Amino acid sequence: MLAAVLALLASVSWGTSDFVAGVEARRSTAWTAALGGQVVASLSLVALLLATSSASLSPAALAPAAVGGAVGGFGVVLQYRALALLDMGVVSPIIAGAALVPVVWGTIAGERPGTLQMVGIACALVGIVLISRRERARAPSPHTRRGILYAALSATALGLFLVALDLGGRSDPLLTVATARTAAALTLLIAAASARPAIRLRARALPALLLIGLLIAAANLLFTSATTHGDLAVVGVLGWLNPAVTMAWAVGMLQERLGALQVLAAVLVFAGVVCITLG
Repeated sequence: MLAAVLALLASVSWGTSDFVAGVEARRSTAWTAALGGQVVASLSLVALLLATSSASLSPAALAPAAVGGAVGGFGVVLQYRALALLDMGVVSPIIAGAALVPVVWGTIAGERPGTLQMVGIACALVGIVLISRRERARAPSPHTRRGILYAALSATALGLFLVALDLGGRSDPLLTVATARTAAALTLLIAAASARPAIRLRARALPALLLIGLLIAAANLLFTSATTHGDLAVVGVLGWLNPAVTMAWAVGMLQERLGALQVLAAVLVFAGVVCITLG
C-alpha cells in the first residue's frame, strides 16, 4: 500500500510539474522553463544528498546516470516546446509512449517481450498514430507538425533516460537521480551558452520555476522510495501516470476539450503503458 501511494504521489508531482512548465513555456520560452526547473531540481537533490548520504562511487558507476541525464535534459526542452505549441491533451499521450523505449532497448539487448507487452506496444503505437493523425487533420500546419515531432523526439529521449536510471539505479538510487539531474542541468546550461536560444527570465516567473524544479525533485524522491517498498511492476505503472495528470490539469484549468477520438487514443496509449509495465 505504501509503495502504491508513493508512486501515485510521484505521478502527481511529475504531471503537475509538466503542466506548470507547459504554461510557463507559453508565457516565456521552453528553454526558460527547462533550465529553471532542472537547475532547481539539481540543487535540491544535491543538497539532500550531501545532507543524508555518504555514498562514494567510481565515475564509471555513475556514467549511465550522467549520460541519461544529458539526453533527458534535451528531452525536457522538446517536451516543453511541444506543450507550448499544442494542446496538452495531444502532447501527453505521445510523451507516455516513452515507456516503449525500455522495451525496445531490452529487445535489442536480447530480451524477448511477453505477450502482454506485445499487446501493450501495439495499443500504444495505435493510440499515438491516432492522436497524431487526428491533430494533423484538424490543424494541418507546420506549427502542428513541429509540435508532434518535438513530442515524439521527447518521448524517445525520456525513454532513454528511463533506461539510464535503470542501469544506474542498481547502486545508490538518490546518488543516481542527483547525478542525472545535475548532468541535465549542466548540459542545458552549456547548450544555452553555445546556441543562445531564446531565454526570457521574468521576475514573475520565479515562483513557477521554483515549483517546477521542486516538484521534479519530489517526484524523483517519491518514485525512488516507492521502488524500495514495493514491486517494481506495480510501482512502474503507478509512477508513470504523469501524462494523465498533465491532461487532467489541462482539462480542469485551461478548459481544453478532448474529442472522442482523442479520448480513445489516450486510453489506448495509457492501457498500452500499463500492459508494457506489467508484462
